[in-house]
Amino acid sequence: MKKFSVLVFIFIISFNLSSEEVLNETVYWELTRVDTKIEEKKYDEAEDILRYWYKKNWRSRSYNKAVIARTYGFFLYQRERFDEALEKLQTAYDENALPLAEATSLVQAMAQLYSAEGQISKAKDLLLNFIEKAESNPKPVPGMHNVYAITALIYASEKNYDVAYEYINLAISLSSAFREDWYQLKFAIEYNREDFLNAEISAKELLLNKPDNKRYYVQLSAIYNILEKYDLSLATIEVSYMKGLLEKPEEFQNLASFYLYKQNPAMSAKVLETALSNNNIEFDKANAKLLSDAWLFAKERSRSLEVIEKSLNADPKDEKLVNQYINIAFSAFKWDEVITGINRAEQIGVQDDGKHALMIGIAFFEKKNLKKAEDSFIEASQSKKYADQGKAWLEYLNALRG
Repeated sequence: MKKFSVLVFIFIISFNLSSEEVLNETVYWELTRVDTKIEEKKYDEAEDILRYWYKKNWRSRSYNKAVIARTYGFFLYQRERFDEALEKLQTAYDENALPLAEATSLVQAMAQLYSAEGQISKAKDLLLNFIEKAESNPKPVPGMHNVYAITALIYASEKNYDVAYEYINLAISLSSAFREDWYQLKFAIEYNREDFLNAEISAKELLLNKPDNKRYYVQLSAIYNILEKYDLSLATIEVSYMKGLLEKPEEFQNLASFYLYKQNPAMSAKVLETALSNNNIEFDKANAKLLSDAWLFAKERSRSLEVIEKSLNADPKDEKLVNQYINIAFSAFKWDEVITGINRAEQIGVQDDGKHALMIGIAFFEKKNLKKAEDSFIEASQSKKYADQGKAWLEYLNALRG
């Protein structure tokens, strides 16, 4: 049964690894019989055998007792009897009979099981006890990098980031292969310690080894922002965008806003229009404003005006949008649009201080409709704020007539 192959593997491997003890031949065959019972799904019979040999009187520091307790513990773990499993596994460890190389895998399993059961202090005590034993051993103990990594994770969960950092660096230094989860932990610890220079190094390492993971582009970009390396921050997100890794609406919005911040409004508009056409973002008020601003800063006033007009079609009574439409149309010398916008403002009851009268007067003047222009300038000349300008335009009209 595949579910129990791990259990079988654990105790068979132990027979081959031990250099200090060997299993009693009878115990070996009894454990083989346990394996057969498990394969046959005769779990009660398998447990009867394990219980019998577990309760047998053994000498102190018995390797046989340790292997039986360990096998029994993993059996109970597979049966989801976690408290009993931990009791047996702890007995296997406390027997002090397993060679350190064998005990390493046992300690890892126990620490993870203690943690899963919410017994964090027991997991930590176990790990620190084993680390003390291993570090006092004259020869390096295989698998210690995994023990250090679990210890780092526990300290990090307790927000003891300084100690956690020592252990995760130890784990990484002893490992010959890149471990994504370890570098994720290292980055998280560095970020929480506000050690952003080292966080940058970790973020780069994650991105280098996992170049198709969008999360790592975002992380590195965020670190560059904190370090005020804005060009690198933008470049990092750009690469993510070009690789097609952006998915969420806010990711496209952030990139477009970043382009605006870096004074590249044309690219900002391009990102937004592409996202709109691909249905990555919705044409709502916020995105419309961002797109309109992008085209406006790119000196593409006509295109900015088109965006606002589309927004007004969806919300024709939005006074802010109407005023924005009028101002952009005026700056783009779109006189018909100026007149349309001001008429729309009047229809929805926008209060005016004379500015619209002056603007529509100029629009009529440019369209050679001098009578309407004059009427509008007279209205402007009667306002408080734009009286002088309205009068100046009236004088100009009179001068033109001779």
